[in-house]
Amino acid sequence: MKNVIKHVSAWCISLSAGIVVPNVSLAGAKNYLMWQLPTNVSYPVYVYSGGVQIDYLYSSTQQAFLGEYNASLKGTYKLYYKNKKNEWISCTFAMKNGKVNSKSTSCPGAVINNPVSNSNVYAVAFGAQVWPGKSAPSKPAITNYGNRKITFKNQTKYPKIQVGMICTKKVNPKNNNCKNTQNLFEIDKGSSKVFSVDVKSGGGSKFLAGLKSSAFTMTAYQICPNSQCEWVNTGGYGNGKNPYATKIEYTSLSVKINKDNEQIPKGATNFDVSAVDGYNISVIAYPAAPAYCTYTIPPENSNILGAGYYDSSNPLGVLRIDESVCKASSQLPTKNDGKPWDLTLLSKKNNFKGCMSPCTYARIKSNNEVDLFCCTGDYSSPTSCDQSPGKIGANNSTYVKNLKAPTSKHVYRYAFDDAIGDFACPAETDFVIVFK
Repeated sequence: MKNVIKHVSAWCISLSAGIVVPNVSLAGAKNYLMWQLPTNVSYPVYVYSGGVQIDYLYSSTQQAFLGEYNASLKGTYKLYYKNKKNEWISCTFAMKNGKVNSKSTSCPGAVINNPVSNSNVYAVAFGAQVWPGKSAPSKPAITNYGNRKITFKNQTKYPKIQVGMICTKKVNPKNNNCKNTQNLFEIDKGSSKVFSVDVKSGGGSKFLAGLKSSAFTMTAYQICPNSQCEWVNTGGYGNGKNPYATKIEYTSLSVKINKDNEQIPKGATNFDVSAVDGYNISVIAYPAAPAYCTYTIPPENSNILGAGYYDSSNPLGVLRIDESVCKASSQLPTKNDGKPWDLTLLSKKNNFKGCMSPCTYARIKSNNEVDLFCCTGDYSSPTSCDQSPGKIGANNSTYVKNLKAPTSKHVYRYAFDDAIGDFACPAETDFVIVFK
């Protein structure tokens, strides 16, 4: 069954106790409005506006957005679900001038809650009373999550690039698409390749396997001096190698298919562009279709720090680098000999292979500052990893400072950089990764 609904949903779980919210500025950010349904409804809930279904809500932990929120916002929405007796239950929610229109609203206890600290997300919340309506929706449709994919594009100067995959097999026992390979795809300049995420499973308990704990990198590029083509290997993610590469980290959770053929994802699609280990290629990454995604604080998916509307014109992640950015990042004082760290990696023919992060460099050199730049040992939490101004560390090194705008946007740069680049997108989101 094709997905007939244009979804605007994203996931997160309520704020965990004891988590410290970092001071992330949302100055100038737009505000967004999401559904927050009571626990007494039965899922899925179907949402209509103007007689047309606009959303399919499958869980109380799902965060589905109505859209941008402002003082002129208006609209009328009809919500439906089936109770335990298989009867349709419904209510109406209406807004006028950015407020609840009580005259046209039948959903009990409807309010619009303000954002939590440092967030730009408002929420439509309802009371726990039974909804009063008994009407049924017109042609309710479910969402098909079985065709999730990632499209990789070669828009580099190189005739060919090689894309590899890193995947944790033990957490993906049902997904044969989970592979550990340096050569998942070879992509010609100007061309693209599509990676299929899901593996379908039948039997008594049908589900889509999803893909957990996976990542993709550019592992090699081709150059053709004097018409003699050769490969320059980059990335360093093979066995026994030290990691350095622009990494696209991806997790899409499994989807259960119940007896009514309704599809219930176990969570959001988690996505980030990472330079934690280093970088080797410029990247632009965005949802294939416009989507509302949230960025979060550690642990992942613990709280909505902020939301945005992302597409090709407003990417989730952008990294624009070359060898010069790496050279500028190498000026890091050390306690050992006072010499700058040279993070640049070159081939035997002096072609740029990549740039190590300070953490990778310290591990290779067995430097006594490895704890400082890798956030290990005493640096095992966000507050202790994030060093204060004037004290060099993982969060304020030259490497990190050089990966801020305009060089990068929403790029995960060190171990506790979640609020910058860790996104939760709708479970059905497809992604496009453009290597530049």
